[in-house]
Amino acid sequence: MTLLITPDPNLLEQPVSAAVFSTPAFRAIIAHEFRLKAVQIHMQADGKSVLIPAFMRRTLWGKKTLILGAGFDKTGVIPDIAANAYSQIIEQLAQELSATDISTLEIRTTQHIPCLTDESDKVELNIDINTGVEAIWNGLSTNTRKNIRRPLKQGFTAVVGKTPALLDEFYQLYRMSLHDIGSLPHPQQFFTDLLAQCPEHLEIFVGYMDGIPVVSSVNFISTDEIYGAWSGIHSAYKKHNVFIAMLWKMVEHCGTRGRKTYNLGRSSEGSNPYLFKLKLANRAHKIYYYRVKIAPPQKTHSRVHDAASWLIRHTPEAVMYGLSRTLIHKFY
Repeated sequence: MTLLITPDPNLLEQPVSAAVFSTPAFRAIIAHEFRLKAVQIHMQADGKSVLIPAFMRRTLWGKKTLILGAGFDKTGVIPDIAANAYSQIIEQLAQELSATDISTLEIRTTQHIPCLTDESDKVELNIDINTGVEAIWNGLSTNTRKNIRRPLKQGFTAVVGKTPALLDEFYQLYRMSLHDIGSLPHPQQFFTDLLAQCPEHLEIFVGYMDGIPVVSSVNFISTDEIYGAWSGIHSAYKKHNVFIAMLWKMVEHCGTRGRKTYNLGRSSEGSNPYLFKLKLANRAHKIYYYRVKIAPPQKTHSRVHDAASWLIRHTPEAVMYGLSRTLIHKFY
């Protein structure tokens, strides 16, 4: 047995360039929000130590689920593991979990595992900034460029920062949007905690028309990427194309800050948000969701075999010798 599951360590100093998804502070906030426990899995694979960030969930009936990728698939990324080794690591993990009290393994990942059934329709859409902002603009359709220009000509302005006031404006728009689509929002305290504990990894975008906040997003930042995690839009301003104006302003912001990627986040393939993001996106990644039932190790002696053994011992030898010619093949 090489598997060891331990709680996440206490908050450690992280370089600003580190992805927020791997920081103890962010993982603790995600765990609290979804009522999970942040843990680390220690394994030995191919002679080397493997450390896997994960989460644990316990049901009311005491069953345990181990989760790789809670909230975001990136929270379950296995560091320093090549793509061609991913399936093998997961297979070994499932085997070793059979000796624990964990009943299910859930995995959200961009890695395809051929032997498992994918239950997700999510796709992550990106805008590659390496070609340059001007080249991206020239590659857009005429209609998309016209829709971006329209709110800009009507006085659309934007601010990017990380102040409590911007967070308040974002949250009002976020809550309004989720109500419009019939979805449940995170509480404002969730975002307040993110801003307080992960400020070096967060930026808030707010767009205005006539001084009114009309569109906003909370974004994760790293050395190479800006990740659009949550957004909101004023119901009365959807028709003014303010959302696509925000996305374009974020593309320009990425170019100014030297980011290589603007990540538009996850959408269900074929959905309206997915088709909308395709107006700008030039790269896509499939996100897979797997659920693996962990089978406990089989007992060497089953109840049937124990009963048969008792019967043999309590039946005359001559009788059982005769029956063995008929039944012996049942117990190979």
